[in-house]
Amino acid sequence: MREDTPRRYRDGMEQAQEWQRVADWMGVLSDLDGAAAVLEWDRETVMPEGGATARGTQLSTLAALRHRHLLDPDLDEPLAAIAQSSDPWQAASARIAQRDRARASRVPEDLVRALAEASSHGVATWSRARPADDVAAWVEAITPLISLTREQATALADGGDPYDALLDLYEPGTTYAMVAPLFDALAARVRPLVEALDGAGGPALPTGPWDDAAQMSVARALAADIGFDLSSGVVGRTAHPVTMSLGPGDTRLSTRVDAADPLSCIMALLHEGGHAMYDQGLPREHRRTLAGDAPSLGAHESQSRFWENHVGRTLAFWQRLAPDLTTAFPGAADGLGADDYRRALNRVRTQAIRVESDEVTYDLHIILRTRLERALITGDLAVADLPAAFGDGMRELLGIVPDRPAHGAMQDIHWSAGIIGYFPTYTLGNLYAAALADAAAERVGPIDEVLREEGPAPLLAFLREEIHSRGSLVEAPELMRDATGRDISVEPFIAHLERTYSPTSSVS
Repeated sequence: MREDTPRRYRDGMEQAQEWQRVADWMGVLSDLDGAAAVLEWDRETVMPEGGATARGTQLSTLAALRHRHLLDPDLDEPLAAIAQSSDPWQAASARIAQRDRARASRVPEDLVRALAEASSHGVATWSRARPADDVAAWVEAITPLISLTREQATALADGGDPYDALLDLYEPGTTYAMVAPLFDALAARVRPLVEALDGAGGPALPTGPWDDAAQMSVARALAADIGFDLSSGVVGRTAHPVTMSLGPGDTRLSTRVDAADPLSCIMALLHEGGHAMYDQGLPREHRRTLAGDAPSLGAHESQSRFWENHVGRTLAFWQRLAPDLTTAFPGAADGLGADDYRRALNRVRTQAIRVESDEVTYDLHIILRTRLERALITGDLAVADLPAAFGDGMRELLGIVPDRPAHGAMQDIHWSAGIIGYFPTYTLGNLYAAALADAAAERVGPIDEVLREEGPAPLLAFLREEIHSRGSLVEAPELMRDATGRDISVEPFIAHLERTYSPTSSVS
């Protein structure tokens, strides 16, 4: 007994030391990610146009440093040992690290730097070219970026499907062969609904003007009401709403403002608020580890879509908010009640802009982008042909053609930043959110009733317990299966659309 005890003690000490070494290594990765997020947030909010080149270099340097640190060869043995740990958080962190290191080992550092610089240049060019409808400048800027992204995809794929390798960055374990049939089935179910529901809903709101400062004041109050902790976060304003976690205790979200339509600001706030509350709800004690984050962007998107569509489109939500709007917008909101806002929001009509599209048509926009970006990576579509292919796809799926280039292929920031493989996660998030809403209705109560009687807090508590608190202990499909009791399917989402919308002039 006396001989065995010291050996067990030494083993325990060695395991603790190995974990501390791995945890410290992951902490540096977290710090580098946070530093990059600060630079990106600044770029999206206050950076002058002249800073674009220097910012690209700065982000490139951080990306290279992170790549180098991620591949530290001295971590192979500690990670292999920790991957077998009986502590589920330690084991999950080690497994994620091994996966990320295997990916990174296939991509040379000079390509990492080149991608970061090309991405920053692409975003800066997009910011100038989109308002001016300068397709030629945009195509010229993103052509080398897409070429570099193909190179990255080929390296990551290691002989497999290059697009799958990019998709796996955002939705681990998911392939195009898994997504395509799901999306095809969704398109087949949604397109008849679009035709039947086109024009449903109420009239648009009066054009106001709806005061800019008042919209941001309403947005901040709404963020707090749904559960966003303003002592650990910021609500900002950007042209393209975004959420960034700069580190534990510092989550930034932004919304947009349209003086003619306050719904744009409110819905963007709900969407980004869902992302931001997920970040705030992740277990603080594990935030500097790889398991202390969301398992995928589809999981993250499920939270934004839950709040945007399954909370924000209910009558009870607008009954809570309408009085505040009357106070905030004297004149513009006069005579408007909860049902006026809800019916205006739930208008169904085909339009070119993805981020302004209604819930019924939205996923057709995503399906189009998924098909096109896969073709870009496989080489079946040249960048120069992308604007025309985008228009053709819009005509096929939505029956419309963009009226100007800025409303076509260059409307989103993603391709200009070299972010390919991301778009499918939006629709996966929609499907997950619908199943989560059904589960919440079963376990907490019908969402309308909960909002009316208790407010948003019980819904956030449900998500905290089922999703946020679990970090990346398991991958997204298992996480959602545990929370909802079912595998991913189009059925809950289609049922939600059929319950929510009616092919009459009013919304049920």
